[in-house]
Amino acid sequence: MQSADTIARSGQKVSSAGRKAYLHHLDLIRATTFSLVIFVHCLTQTTDEFNSLPVNTASLLLHFTRNTFFALTGFVLMYQNFDKADFSTTGFWRKRIKLVIFPYLIWSAIYWLVQEVWAKDRIGDVLSNPVSSLAEFGRLAGWGLSGFQMYFLFVMLQVYLLFPLVLWLVRATRGHHGKLLAGSLAVQLAITATITFWHPPAPVAEYWWHHYATFVPYQFFILYGAVAAVHREAIARWLAGKGWWLFGALLTTGAIAVGTYLSGVWFGGKPVHDNDSAFRPTLIPFIVVAITCLYAAAAHWASNWRDGTPRFARAVSFASNRSFGVFLGHVLVLYFVLTPRSGDQAWLVATLGQPWGTLVTYIATIAGSLLLVEILRRLPGSLYLTGRPRLPLPVRR
Repeated sequence: MQSADTIARSGQKVSSAGRKAYLHHLDLIRATTFSLVIFVHCLTQTTDEFNSLPVNTASLLLHFTRNTFFALTGFVLMYQNFDKADFSTTGFWRKRIKLVIFPYLIWSAIYWLVQEVWAKDRIGDVLSNPVSSLAEFGRLAGWGLSGFQMYFLFVMLQVYLLFPLVLWLVRATRGHHGKLLAGSLAVQLAITATITFWHPPAPVAEYWWHHYATFVPYQFFILYGAVAAVHREAIARWLAGKGWWLFGALLTTGAIAVGTYLSGVWFGGKPVHDNDSAFRPTLIPFIVVAITCLYAAAAHWASNWRDGTPRFARAVSFASNRSFGVFLGHVLVLYFVLTPRSGDQAWLVATLGQPWGTLVTYIATIAGSLLLVEILRRLPGSLYLTGRPRLPLPVRR
């Protein structure tokens, strides 16, 4: 294993005086997590999601990806702002929120128009009843339901709005961050236990099921990432030399999560979707360990292998730079990849069978999403379509 000093550097390079060092290992975390999220979406859309034991088991373990996003967001925001003496709440909001709210509204409208209007042949109804149609869109956008991945942006907006409070809390508890995380973890366990075992009355249930579209079930992971950013060098020293320990912890916590899921299947009689919920308390240890393992592996690559793997490093940088745009558009691409139908199945899956149907769908979705982002990045308004500045058009020499 690498030395503590080596992993502490983790590929950090200062691009110019006065700027924070660029953390290259975060690029690998971001690219890996987005890739796994798209795989999960392709898997569940090309299989019998609710009745397949292998699919539900894989989905259960891959739920760690959504929490990785929030931990990564907390890490990046705290890394950039913890030591900033001139931090301004309004300045932060002006800079950050526009990068999410405009893509959120634009893509929510795209998904609504394609999947709810065009696909269901409702164009005439929308044109004849514009007020009720806008009200329908508002209800969907109000909970991140226009596309099944859009809730993530809805939660991100909440995270950005709340970050000044998170920054104040982490600064105010300096020297007591262990207690802060312990308290947050206790709250997290209580939240997930409530989500798992409480059955709200009908008037409450109408709103209760939207819990996944709020920051509440993710509060611990946001703080987990934020505190890790403050103590990243101490964490790097602690992680050094613990690769096998981390791997063992990953297997152990994964076995606990899968074991409790399988026991639910055994007593419930079928692999119902509730048993692989992302918010089961027994899944939390695995999620924490999986995030830690991914961080340690990415830091090890950045400090030891990045300079020796320049092509892979460029691919990681390319994927990370386009990951947000790919996330926004991949469900649209996936929809069109699976739109040709053969009976009850997508034509691609019916023709190729499994597992090739899922694998080819995944490859086609990744390739199509990257192509879509490359086009959008070169259009006016790229910032509002992809969250990234416009790229120059290629010049023929």
